[in-house]
This record gives sequence, structure tokens and C-alpha cells, in this order.
Amino acid sequence: MSLVEKTGFFPDYYLNLKSSQVYAFDVEIAKIAACRNDCERLAFVETFPGVKERDGDLHVKREYLGKNAETAAQLKEKGNQAFKAKNWFEAMLFYTRSYMALPEEKVNERAIILANRSATLYHMEKYDETLIDVKRSIDLGYPKDLIYKLYERQARCHMVKKDYPNTIACFKKCITALDDAVLPTDRRSKLILDARTMIKLLEQDPHTAKQVERQKKLAAAKLTMAIPDEKEFLNDAVRIDQNTSEGRFARAASDIAVGEEILVEKPFVAVLLEKFSKTHCDNCFIRTAIPVACPKCADVLYCSEECLEKASNAYHKYECGLLPTIWRSGASINCHMALRIVASKPLDDFLKIKEYIDVELPIDEILKLPKDNYRRVAHLERHEKTRAPSNFFQHTLMARFLVKCLVEAEYFGATPKDEDLLTIGGIILRNLQLIQFNTHEVAELHAKKADGNEKTVFIGGGLYPTLALFNHSCDPGVVRYYRGTTIHVNTIRPIEAGLQIAENYGPIYTQEEREKRQAQLKELYWFDCTCDPCLENWPTFDKMPTDIIRFRCDGPKQCKAIIEVPATCNDFMIKCVTCGECTNILKGLKVMQDTELMTRTAKRLYDAGDYSIALNKFIDLLKIMYEVLAPPFPDFCQCQQHTKDCFLHFGNFYNLN
Repeated sequence: MSLVEKTGFFPDYYLNLKSSQVYAFDVEIAKIAACRNDCERLAFVETFPGVKERDGDLHVKREYLGKNAETAAQLKEKGNQAFKAKNWFEAMLFYTRSYMALPEEKVNERAIILANRSATLYHMEKYDETLIDVKRSIDLGYPKDLIYKLYERQARCHMVKKDYPNTIACFKKCITALDDAVLPTDRRSKLILDARTMIKLLEQDPHTAKQVERQKKLAAAKLTMAIPDEKEFLNDAVRIDQNTSEGRFARAASDIAVGEEILVEKPFVAVLLEKFSKTHCDNCFIRTAIPVACPKCADVLYCSEECLEKASNAYHKYECGLLPTIWRSGASINCHMALRIVASKPLDDFLKIKEYIDVELPIDEILKLPKDNYRRVAHLERHEKTRAPSNFFQHTLMARFLVKCLVEAEYFGATPKDEDLLTIGGIILRNLQLIQFNTHEVAELHAKKADGNEKTVFIGGGLYPTLALFNHSCDPGVVRYYRGTTIHVNTIRPIEAGLQIAENYGPIYTQEEREKRQAQLKELYWFDCTCDPCLENWPTFDKMPTDIIRFRCDGPKQCKAIIEVPATCNDFMIKCVTCGECTNILKGLKVMQDTELMTRTAKRLYDAGDYSIALNKFIDLLKIMYEVLAPPFPDFCQCQQHTKDCFLHFGNFYNLN
């Protein structure tokens, strides 16, 4: 991913800086090569002619343009009109936009708009969401003379959910709240009568007493839209090794079967794309229909109070009001991640370790560090020694801009110290380098059930310290999927003990030819790929021969050679040219017959939405095929793809219908 997008004031700032110099610009920036570390590079750029003079072109300022009481009132009225017309979904969207636009001090208005949104959700039969918005409204101080409506709505939601004790409790609150209501006597009497009737009926229902006893034993679960927290996990069969030729990489310490989960990891840092800032939670990336707004800015939203609190206690207090500046600058999501790594921790945390950041640790020591320790990521590959001076100069300019954003956000306090600015600038520059080669695109699966079309959509980026240590292969042994920002990694073929566990950095051999793959990897990751598909120049899927079958030698010497047999061959005993032993290919032919029927069954289950059962079928198919047949061949590739598709359905998913 590039340092900046195609448009934005930062690219213009750089070009203007370059064009304003009368001397040889490239000759001058080449002097950055003499700098020994990132802090020296920051110091070099700080004194570079024209840099300070053009600071005004960076437009770093906090702004809260999305908050406007008048706009919020107009949106609320549109929501009311849609509600009257029974356009529930449209009303919900207008109420959400109104809520997002309300300034921080408009607490009463926020309570009312959330109550209105809860009414639309109730009509949409979204009862959990209704209960959440009702509670939010009550907590914000919904007017006493109207609060009986919310208690009644709560009661009816609990009743639909067959939660009778809470239904009774809410009806009782409704009766009490009617004392403050300004209602005609007959209307009040009817509401009280209806509530008491329901209370009486439910108190006599035998299910109520059982539920009361059950609820006494179990702690009440908090109703929230927040994604459940997941425990991180690294399979015992996975080892991280290191050597001079392959760097740091993952290998199998023991045989790993196809379909096994080998890694569950939360990101060290993750940033949502601006495009999804009004549809997904800025903290966990979950798509949310009933968001919580930041009281101060209208730039991002959250799925729950929990995510709002986590973000506010970490990075958002420094990004709040500055996101429009970052987005307008043209800085890529990589730059935003470099900033957020710093914004997520107090300044003192970095000052305490600044003397140790450049001290390299053995991989075993790195893996023992706490998950949130900066040194877990500080020594990921940066290609520092092979960067061109112009590349360093542009990255250092960006680091300087991001430091100015933190200064504006008062990350350094009211009076920043020059040495602190230099330290953090150096860390941000380091982040920009390591993020370039080690991040992953966080994805969401979009599907149209009507026509069966599915596609994976890039919604944000994340840095996963353990997964970043896995090497690349154009024939990866694993598939990745995401639940929120948490990444899950599962095998899609058996991996023998001692072999590398490779993931994929983008190009797959079945889709792109070797020259294109290698050019892409060289451009983005600065290495020459030497995986099997590249060394042996495996064909893409559409060019795989269908008249050749690749059998594994099953002779007594276990040479593991591949025997290529024409589909028209009538012999059953084929001699291996490697070990000289014969292999009976009848077993392989029988497998091909059996897997055809199994594949049809698995596809039917997938099309019906039974992804778990379909996955088990596809895994069984891969096990059977891999035992006697060797990739690349079409059936195996298709089965792997179906297996990947099943796993993707367990992660972030959006039904476009």
C-alpha cells in the first residue's frame, strides 16, 4: 500500500516543496542516506530548506463540523415524517443521522432521538436493539412525563422474548411512571389496567417461577451489540523459527491436519477505512445499525458503549476532531496506523523504552513479551538498509506531519519538549516502514443471496504481530478470516512436521501467472518469491491440464515423488522414475470417482447455507485427495477454494439483500 492516496494536500505539499527549490532537489535529499537512524532522519528533514516555511500548507487543526443542532433537528423531522408513513427503515436512518449530529451538550435531545429510534426498531421487530436504545435513552434522562412509554416498550420486548420476570418488572415500572404522565384519565386508566392484567397473567404462568429461579442462579447477561471477546490462541503445533536465509517464519512442529485452527490473534493496531466510518464500529469494525456516537465529533461511530469507552481511553481522545485533517491529507491507512500505534499509549510508555527500541531480541524473547508491548512489532521487517533516499525523505516528511497532528491533539501536553517530538517522530517513522510490509487487509464478506454472488471487501487494515512472522507462498497452506478485527487462521491442506506454514501476501498461483505474481511481490514487498509454484512455474487454474493425473508415489521407499499419468493410460501399476518402485494407481482412480459425488453433496450444502456441514465435507475431500493425488490439479484447487469460502462465512459477513 502506498504512503499517500492520489489526492490530498500532503502530495501537493510535497510537490510544492520540490518545485520551490532552485537547487538540485534530488541531490539534497540524497544526503539523508548519511543519517544513522530515524531520529537523525527527522532532524535532517526538520532543517531541510523550505520545510518549516511551508508548514501552513499542512492545515493541521481540530474541527467538529459534523455537530450541528439545527441540522440534527431537520433530520429528526424527516425521521418523524418517515415514521408517520410507516417507513421504519428510513425513519431509523434519519434518527441515527440526527443523533450523530447532536452536539455534546444536547443531552435531552439525544435521549429523545434514541427513544424515537427505539420505536422504529420495535416496529422492525428488532427487539434486542430496541431494548438497548431504550436503556440508552433512560440513562440520558428521558423526560419523566413520557418515560412510561419506554417502560411499556421494554415490557413488550421482553414479552416477545419470553422473558416473563423482566416483562413483569417493566410493566410495574410503567405503572409507577404513569404518576408523572400528563394524560387524560381514561387513557391513564386503560394503560394501568392493561399492565396489571399482563402482570397477573404472567405471575400465574408456571414458566415465570422457573425463570425467576434460573435468573437467580445465573448472572444477568448485559445486552450489547459489542462483539464477544475472543481468547487469543497459537496452536502448539506451530513454531516460530529464524535463520539467515528465510528470516523469521512459522513451521509445523508436528503434523497439522487440514482444517485445523492454528492462530487466533487480535491486532496490535487496526484502522477502519474512511469509507466505512459511518457504517462500522471504529474500534471493532463490526457493522452496526444502532451506533453510539462520540459526544464531540461526528466522524466515526461505535457499536456499543464498551467500544466507545475503549477507543476514548486509548486513541480516540487524540484523533477526535483530527480525522478530517488526516483524511483530507491523502495519508494512506498505513499512515493512520502508524499514528494510532502511538496515540493508543501514553507518551511516558514510549519514553521509558526509547533506549531499548533498537536492541534486537531473539525471537523466543519477543514472543514472551506482553501482547501490547511495542517491542513485539518494533523489529518486524522494514528493509531499512535498501530504502532509497527519496523514499526515506517522503516517509520522514509524513512522520513529521503526523507528529504535528499529535501536537495539535495535545498528546505531548500543553508545552511539548523538542526531544519528545523527536523521539515520537522517530517511532512513527519506524512504524511507517514496518507497517508497509507487515499489515493485513481486514475484510468483510458481502453476499447477495438472490443471485448467489459473493465478494470479499477490504474495510480496514490491521497489524498482527504473530501472523506477520509467517512467510509467503503463492500456494498458501492457510486461509484467513476475521471476526471484527480478530483474525482466525486455518489450514487448507495437511502440513507435515518440519515444513513451513506459509500464508499468502496477495497473488495466488491459480489466478495469476508467475511473472505477474513475482513483479507484484517485488514491488510491494521487495523480495523474490521462491515458492514451489514459482520455482516450478505451476499453471493457472484455467490452464491446468485435464488429461494428466498427478499421483503420489506410494512405494515402500516413501520417496514422495510425483508420478504424472495420462488420463488415457490403461496400466494400473506405474513405475516411479525416482525410486524405481511401482505404484498402484487404482486407489487414486477410485478416490477420483468417490470425490465427485462427495463434491456435489458438499456444494449442495453450501448453497443451502449449511456452511459448517459443508466445510466438514470439503475438509474430508481435501484429506482424501491429498493422500493419493498431488496439486496442482483442478479438483483439488476447487475444493480448497470451497473450503476457504466456508471459513469466510464464519467471519465478518454482510447480506446485501
